[in-house]
Amino acid sequence: MKNFLRTRIAGAIGCCLICAAVAGRADEKLSVLKVGTQVYSNVTVTAVTATDVYFTFNKSVANAKLKNLEPEMQRHFKFDAAKADAAMAKQQATAAPSPLLGSSGTEPDITRANAKAVMNEATAKVIAIVNQPVQALPVTPSMRVSTYSPGWFHDGAVKPEFGTVDIRTSQDTHYSKDTYVTSDLNPGVAFLGSEIEFNGMTKYFYTDRSLPKKRLTDAEMVEINRLYGIIAKCEEKMLAPTVVAAEFVAVNKKKMIYATAGVLLLLLPIRFMRNRREA
Repeated sequence: MKNFLRTRIAGAIGCCLICAAVAGRADEKLSVLKVGTQVYSNVTVTAVTATDVYFTFNKSVANAKLKNLEPEMQRHFKFDAAKADAAMAKQQATAAPSPLLGSSGTEPDITRANAKAVMNEATAKVIAIVNQPVQALPVTPSMRVSTYSPGWFHDGAVKPEFGTVDIRTSQDTHYSKDTYVTSDLNPGVAFLGSEIEFNGMTKYFYTDRSLPKKRLTDAEMVEINRLYGIIAKCEEKMLAPTVVAAEFVAVNKKKMIYATAGVLLLLLPIRFMRNRREA
């Protein structure tokens, strides 16, 4: 887990360095930007990464893959195919299926022996999905930015009911009403409101509350639901047998009383017949 957190911290630092590197291109004006067959007009470049260019156009926002630009614009944005491939490979490696967890739509074999390891890996996977970096944009004079204060989130978090919750029902995308948003914790940078969210059923896994959280896709939320189910089964497997028995009795107390009474009623005639024979 420590290695995992170090990796996430390194990724966050890398993201900040990228933002710093592209700040010089912030607010760059282009009359047109051609992306494949799509042509955007009145373009203002807001950021450039190893793989993408982010921009506004005609009061809307978009991003495009650098590899899809015309060669002249690729050179203009210093596109490096090798670096882009490396960045994409890193993203794909993060999304690769785990031997312990299986892939989407499958259920791993969980035993008392491997439950702890499976739960740790499922938890790490949830943390990785929930805390994906969000593109930070240098604030420019032309940007209308809504500021949230104090910070992005309130203190505390509710532990989800892993076995029953559906995080799709608690996704809050109210930030999308504003084109750009920021908080008092992020001076000088802004985020696209359409790219971030709040979810009370994933907040338990937020690792850095000074940054907004990426708006999850439906597929990502379905995967988290699957991972939550795995965590629930792991927690159940890790319970001591006496605890499992006690919980079973507590949940099924009335049924057990009725069952016991039924058995006693069945035994009474047998006892009566035995007593008559002995007499």
